[in-house]
Amino acid sequence: ELAFLDGDYQKAQSHLDGLEDGQVGKSVGRLRRLIAGTMAATRGFASKRSAKGHFEIFYQPGKDEVIVDIAADALDKAYEVFGRDLGVKPKGPIRVELLTKPADLAKVSTLTEKDIRTTGTIALCKYNKLMAVTPRATLFGYAWLDTLAHEYVHYLVSTATRDRVPVWLHEGLARFQQNRWRDPKLGKLSGTDEYLLASALKSGDLISFDAMHPSMAKLPSQQAAALAYAEVYTLVRYVHGKAGYKGIRQALNLIRTGADSRAALTQVVGSGRWRKVEGGWKQHLRASKLSMDPGLAGRARHGRIHFDDGNKGEDNVGTKELSNAKAKKYARLGGMLRARGMLEAAAVEYEKALAITGKSNLLVAAKLSRTYIGLRKYQRAIELAEPLLAADDNDAAPATTLGIAYHKSGEPKKAARAFEVALRINPFDPSVRCGLADSYAQVGAKSLEKREREACRRLSASR
Repeated sequence: ELAFLDGDYQKAQSHLDGLEDGQVGKSVGRLRRLIAGTMAATRGFASKRSAKGHFEIFYQPGKDEVIVDIAADALDKAYEVFGRDLGVKPKGPIRVELLTKPADLAKVSTLTEKDIRTTGTIALCKYNKLMAVTPRATLFGYAWLDTLAHEYVHYLVSTATRDRVPVWLHEGLARFQQNRWRDPKLGKLSGTDEYLLASALKSGDLISFDAMHPSMAKLPSQQAAALAYAEVYTLVRYVHGKAGYKGIRQALNLIRTGADSRAALTQVVGSGRWRKVEGGWKQHLRASKLSMDPGLAGRARHGRIHFDDGNKGEDNVGTKELSNAKAKKYARLGGMLRARGMLEAAAVEYEKALAITGKSNLLVAAKLSRTYIGLRKYQRAIELAEPLLAADDNDAAPATTLGIAYHKSGEPKKAARAFEVALRINPFDPSVRCGLADSYAQVGAKSLEKREREACRRLSASR
């Protein structure tokens, strides 16, 4: 087991030779299967050390090479920022595995493929390492850099507390911290998260913290998982608002020395009883004016991670999120027309759908804005895409649209900023990498241009 935790899978397997699966309470068999699955999922992987030496990234040679340096740089930044915030800077290098498909996450853990697809689980921190599925395995990408940072927070919390923190607090801390590596400001809820929380508060259907055990990946849907993450994030945000990072570090130290997690948080908040902490958090939520925009309902129901199962009908992916039958009909027709290159006609149908759903509908507005890019109506595309990105900066579609529109409009600095947002979500889109290369060239960022030009070349050649 120690060899496995050290990442020496061959040695770990050899140590089990001659032992029966049923020995040591059947743990030999479980460990043997885990080692075999991990070896299969990582066979042929190459590795690269991060520039500051804190992380060792393992990946499949080929397309994933274009994201390794970016991942390493983000994690090195997280090491410094999170270390200051949480008071933990572990000795490295920390092992990171970029897996090629969702099924591999089941091979290297105790999760099932059903768990992974049901909740949209895409990464784990377990067995002394970070594991994440490459965004190449999804249709539209996902917030992969923040996700790696999220898993690193789990690593730090486990280290700081000797693994004594319950799932709900683990996930709350990770969700609260995950974007601090790139933005010193504290994160915010997406519009979808706000909708989920507001709806659950209104109906009394918040997920209890105990129901989140043993894993968010065991919840019944992506919607349930998203709600649970939003709950625990806002709880930690509430605690931070009362006690700051000093209080969070104090709570972790209390837990490390044996205190119950609820008791530790109660002590640092100074509420006297856990019930008062929980009540104060819920009161804070109710006073936060959370959005109940119906345009967010579809995404809340269906989740945001779409695994790539070979479905090439991307122009109509997501239309099932629309609840209005007429809007759905117009949007689907727009998608079919767009797929046939009939952009003027597609824009007309998308405009009809948008007139019904309202401009806040993320799906229709995103598809329409991208259609206007094809029609070279860049200002109209910007008008539609800017509020979408402001509402959710983890959506690659409006970010990419804005990058293209600003680039075509001769605004390279704005284009680079927009493409950089898209990069941390959908780094295998050639339009993102090529657009970044051109934008960096125009603003004189030579080293970044070189990196992006190579990624552009490789991704364009493999299409």
